[in-house]
Amino acid sequence: MSPPPSLAASPVAPAFPHIQWDPLGSLRLTAQETALLRMAETNPIEYTLADSRDASMYARVLLKVVAEASASASASGEVSRLPDASTVSDEEALTILDADPIGVVTHYAIAKLHSILAHLLAESSAVTVATVFYVGKDGILVDQWKALLRVLNKGGRGDAFAQTGASLCLSLILAAACPSQQVRASRPTSYASAVEPLEALTAWIISQLKSSSGSAVALSVPAMTALMTATESRGLFAASGGIKYLSRQLRSGGRKQSANKKDALGGSAAGDKGSASVQQLYELTFCLWTMTYELEGSYSIRADFAKDGLAVGALTDLITIAPREKVVRVSLSALRNLATCTSDVDAGPAGSPRIDGQIFLTVMIACCLMH
Repeated sequence: MSPPPSLAASPVAPAFPHIQWDPLGSLRLTAQETALLRMAETNPIEYTLADSRDASMYARVLLKVVAEASASASASGEVSRLPDASTVSDEEALTILDADPIGVVTHYAIAKLHSILAHLLAESSAVTVATVFYVGKDGILVDQWKALLRVLNKGGRGDAFAQTGASLCLSLILAAACPSQQVRASRPTSYASAVEPLEALTAWIISQLKSSSGSAVALSVPAMTALMTATESRGLFAASGGIKYLSRQLRSGGRKQSANKKDALGGSAAGDKGSASVQQLYELTFCLWTMTYELEGSYSIRADFAKDGLAVGALTDLITIAPREKVVRVSLSALRNLATCTSDVDAGPAGSPRIDGQIFLTVMIACCLMH
């Protein structure tokens, strides 16, 4: 199993060890919950997550912190106003903690949740994402997941770290319920309880992909990458128009890269902007490539890829400008899957045009892809 998408460190992480829980009455934590948070700080994560019941209690306390902090946080807090990917000194982090403790606590709880999920996905033990975040004999998703969605639905510029982290954590929790991911599950997990949050998270990702802002798109990339591991979430993504919006972002990003290259050749300063953009192009291309593995079994997904030749055109552009080898490699892999797909499993509704690899090969030739 490949490791889950990483989460960059919070800009206010140096303040985490200095959080004082007792004065934060707005979080409505009980004495037992506060003691659990303190104990988790002093013990290694392996110890905290060694028992399913203890791990589940700890995760739910963190989700409660996110919920209460999100409900009481001001949109104009110091933490939410920090620029994307900003870094602050230890002294500045402590100053921000004094000015906006709720904002710092939100970052703390989301960072800890991601640490839990990354550890559970990396280790082979009886304690899993399913046993921690799904409860009861039927394995129902804990109701506290809504705290993470609340962070996403704040609107506006929001808090970049909080939104990226909340969406990534939610995607890792929900992917664990997908039947295609439960091959080695030690107990049943209710996919039905995860469908509604999956739909809500997918809708948020699509809304970010519709944006013309690269920073808005970047918020959703880790969560989108995590959801691409499951057949079920890929189907929801496609049904929400994801292939079209993903292809548009790739075409737009490819054109920006081409312009950056021309500026650099002409002597203009391209800066470091191109480097970050290349990584984002790779991640978006990776997601589109992953979607091509659903071509064989879905007429509607083949139709989405074929519409207006947008997907093939975007991938061909990326190969032409060759921003990095890894982008070209994944683009070629996606085109290969498109060129070799068949309509044997799901030919589509009666009377519908046949869509298979020959259609995509024709578009590739029209786009002047090298033989």
